[in-house]
Amino acid sequence: MRDINRELLALAGFETEEEIAEFMPRWLEMRNSLKLTDEKVEYAVDHYIPENWDVKYRGVRKMIGAYIREAAEVCHTPTYKAEGVKIVYGILPAIANYYYAVKEAGGDNVFIAFPDLILVTVLNAFFHGAAPFLDKAEEAGFTYGCRHCPLNKMRLTAYIDNIIAAPEIIWSWGFNCDEGPKTDEMIQGLAGKQWKYHVSRAPHDSCLNELEELIEPRLRFMSEQMKLGVKAISEAIGMEITEEHVANANKKMRGLAFKIGMLTQLVATADPPVLCGDSVSMIQQVTNIPFNSGTKYIEEAVDILTKEIRAAIKAGEGIMPKGTPKVAIRNLPFCVPWVGKMFRDNGLLVQFACNLTQSKRQLAPPTHPEDPWLTAAEAWSRNPMCSNMKNECDSYIEKLEGYKADGMLLGFFDFDRWVGPQQKMQAKIVEETLHIPCFYIEADFWDDREYSPEALRTKIESICQVFKMRLAAMKAGKE
Repeated sequence: MRDINRELLALAGFETEEEIAEFMPRWLEMRNSLKLTDEKVEYAVDHYIPENWDVKYRGVRKMIGAYIREAAEVCHTPTYKAEGVKIVYGILPAIANYYYAVKEAGGDNVFIAFPDLILVTVLNAFFHGAAPFLDKAEEAGFTYGCRHCPLNKMRLTAYIDNIIAAPEIIWSWGFNCDEGPKTDEMIQGLAGKQWKYHVSRAPHDSCLNELEELIEPRLRFMSEQMKLGVKAISEAIGMEITEEHVANANKKMRGLAFKIGMLTQLVATADPPVLCGDSVSMIQQVTNIPFNSGTKYIEEAVDILTKEIRAAIKAGEGIMPKGTPKVAIRNLPFCVPWVGKMFRDNGLLVQFACNLTQSKRQLAPPTHPEDPWLTAAEAWSRNPMCSNMKNECDSYIEKLEGYKADGMLLGFFDFDRWVGPQQKMQAKIVEETLHIPCFYIEADFWDDREYSPEALRTKIESICQVFKMRLAAMKAGKE
């Protein structure tokens, strides 16, 4: 008989018997919490992971392992709670800096995570198994027809199923997700347990010709909002989070972001292509979300993968032929990895995600290095997801030109009432500026219950064909 648990961990970059044995109890706890049957794990090991992820690279396997470790941490929160550990949750959109400042202050006595995001990501990206949890949230009151965000659905189900413990506080960013605090009130109403939350409201009213990071009053306002949030968390967990903790977290995240930026550049410019965009995006995401398990495992994955990618480029190896057309995408749906595979099967590589790939501004040194609060506020303002639409488009155009993308895809945000329509305008701006083909796909980033490979196959095949035809016509025109 197969030891499917050991096989899964070995596939996820657990390399020694001691490492596997040490993690096995946590993995079994996570399996039980997330209802991952032997059949689901076997399917992941035999098909879903190797067919959708570049597991020939040790660094990719380590990345998968880092996410599984973090999901196991999330599933362990009821035990942490019983042991007196203070729990702090957060939601997107955010930057990880402040949460790591909390961890700097509390160490093992405090837990930080975006539990819903980690659970949906791991369940769908590696096991294709989030649907039952999202179904249950809809049965509990999330109206199906309103297309609510799957992350909020997952948070509700995870709590009422006792997968996660109630936090001391959840820090919500009202910048985009005003539904987050409403979900926490819904949890209170359905489960009878109050979730204390703090909402940071960030302004989004700058003129389209303004760089928000250069508007001093805005930065100072954001800095004060951050201080209020940190103060609320300090009071909730009974631990003081100091300016030094914020400065240390800023330094840690800048170092990791630089390494990820170097890896992204290698992957995005390689010809033949050496890595699918899904793997890069999963790694890039860690600059926006905190891991309670820390950055150690994901940084190890980045270091290993960077060496492997350099070697593959030097050897002329690739996952697709030289000259393969490459497109960028606003947000690459790594929770639905079969989408990227379907593009590859049709001769088109989804190269990188514009929102997660760092711009020159994001990698530039901070303007206020002496003030960690302003440094973090500036990092927020440089993030394309947190700036106005023109700034966001300008960052896309910079990356599309810099990495020589042949086109752009947008969409996969039909659960969001304003970001979805905004992307249709962005597609028009990018296409008119760069004269490259742009396509919008109506779908969901986190959840593929609404569509299937069969439903999207014709559309993806048509998009790939049009891309190739237009690129051939553009090449012939230049000649």
